Amino acid sequence: MPSTLETCANTGARPGSPSAGDTLYQIDTNQIILWDGSAWKVYDSDGAAYQDSDITNLSPHLWLDAQNGDFYTDAAKGTAVTLDGRLVGCWADRSGNSFDFAQTAIGNKPNIFKNIGTTNSTGLQMTTDAMKFTGTSSSEVASDCTVFMAHKLALHGQYLIQTTDSKTRIRMVLSGETCYLQCLPFAGSPNFQTATSQAVADALTSGICLIGIRKDTSGNTTEMFFNGGSAEASSTAGSDSFLTDGVTLEYPDDGGGEGPNIAFEMIVFDSALSDGNMDTVFNYLSLKHGTTVTAVS
Repeated sequence: MPSTLETCANTGARPGSPSAGDTLYQIDTNQIILWDGSAWKVYDSDGAAYQDSDITNLSPHLWLDAQNGDFYTDAAKGTAVTLDGRLVGCWADRSGNSFDFAQTAIGNKPNIFKNIGTTNSTGLQMTTDAMKFTGTSSSEVASDCTVFMAHKLALHGQYLIQTTDSKTRIRMVLSGETCYLQCLPFAGSPNFQTATSQAVADALTSGICLIGIRKDTSGNTTEMFFNGGSAEASSTAGSDSFLTDGVTLEYPDDGGGEGPNIAFEMIVFDSALSDGNMDTVFNYLSLKHGTTVTAVS
């Protein structure tokens, strides 16, 4: 019996009132998507499925998603950017809170790149400057938080997240021949907590990697996780906020011109997620970007 597979141009063009079983081919991501009755279920080229509902059910505060999100030429979001290699002036927030990241300088805008890695991921190649969001009272994350990032890093990239108060940041640094992942975990101390495992550093620069940061004031801890697993570094939580009114959050550039960073995803929650919920996010990202993860412990 003949059948027809409907198409949609991009995420924004998906039907507003789908029925269970509705299946579409999404042109900009070259993916098959199916409505399971409550959420769109996305299949990558290998047939592995991930569900956006895994993230939306946890109510993210901020969600930058290069694979299924939207890009525009400027912060006004007047013209969508979909073609491979084009400049991006706005990376739209998928959380529903409109915490969009933007870059206004033409020469510093990142390029969109598609079909990266085994899962044909889409990412932004950051070479000369960062995408930025300036905090507002509604965006403030003043207490507990959990932050996830998916990216491919240049070896000498200096930072992944930078804020104008110079307190809350995550970076890669080179010391001799060893590359370290470092985190200043939302506390007032000027000293970085360092994950000294060379194996972690090697893995961070070998492909798409996942990092999670969890600040839990009730437990007085801030922990850093690489691809799930055990915490790579921890410290006291301190009292500093992740994002406060008026603080500019930047994510990311290549740090020192040592080669491009490619940003795939950043998800911020305004709470300290449980181990189980962190596993849910890590598993979602691993299916999406073809990265192996282990359970958080």
